[in-house]
Amino acid sequence: MDDFKLSGGLSLALAALAVVLPAAALASQPANETIIVRGTRLDPAEARQRAKDFVKSTGVANGQKQVARWVVPVCIKVIGVSGEQSAKVTALMLGIAREANIAVAKENCDPNITVSFAPDAGEVVRHINSRRPHQLRELSRAEKDQLLNGAAPVRWWYATQMLDREGMSGNNISPGWVSAGEGTGTGGAVTDPVAVGNVGDVTSTQQYNSGSNVRTPTVRSLYGATVVIDAPKAGTTPIDAVAAYAAMVAFAEMNANEPPPDSILGLFKPDSAETSLTDWDLAFLKSLYRMPLDRRSRIQRGHLVEALLDERLPKTGKTKKP
Repeated sequence: MDDFKLSGGLSLALAALAVVLPAAALASQPANETIIVRGTRLDPAEARQRAKDFVKSTGVANGQKQVARWVVPVCIKVIGVSGEQSAKVTALMLGIAREANIAVAKENCDPNITVSFAPDAGEVVRHINSRRPHQLRELSRAEKDQLLNGAAPVRWWYATQMLDREGMSGNNISPGWVSAGEGTGTGGAVTDPVAVGNVGDVTSTQQYNSGSNVRTPTVRSLYGATVVIDAPKAGTTPIDAVAAYAAMVAFAEMNANEPPPDSILGLFKPDSAETSLTDWDLAFLKSLYRMPLDRRSRIQRGHLVEALLDERLPKTGKTKKP
């Protein structure tokens, strides 16, 4: 078990936690860490209910908001701990990314995911909010208050953008759930409130059918993620477990409410037995990065539930997906 060895203290965390935008680096690094996944067997009825509960608890594709995921390779920067521990956390997170078929950037890439170990996570977030409040602009008032004044040992937030059907970004694109008829009911165009910077040559791999009442003309994507870990509150939690937790919240647009059942996201609950990525976690990430982005949120939720069941419990007459 590794104790956290903070390097540089709060000043380093504050200085380094500016939102970093990605370069479209496309090559991958060799894996050098083993990913351990814990799993349990369930009967079909129980598995379906747990799959529904899992998807609902993540907050992914919540309400009318489509899924957001990375469509550019991820590049991770870990700060606030020793060089050896930083390298270990990075390697473990990238190992999970590869296992879930998430594209990984080449070495010496520009980070788009920052993981910071800090002596006081709340102070770090409050400092960022006072100096660069636009970084938290996508949060609701309640989410922002929880981030600034809560007591969670891990806090995180995202930068997202709308992409058109060619995968190009812009701040005047109508969100897909509105364009597809789910939303205001006004029938008018809605401007994306998030101002988006240039994130390089981003290409979507999704296929679109403008005449479909199922597919949408736009998709949501992540282009920045920040994770702040309060080292004293994390205490003696194994660094491998913290890395798995950070990977889950960095690779998917998770909410910070009650964690899903059977997930590493329950790591800091008093009665949690999870210390590594669970098979539910890995199946969820694989499903998230395999499913089409150009769908309405309710269809995406259903897709995730069915995909989780395909990963965990192959149905009669169907072949389990690789």
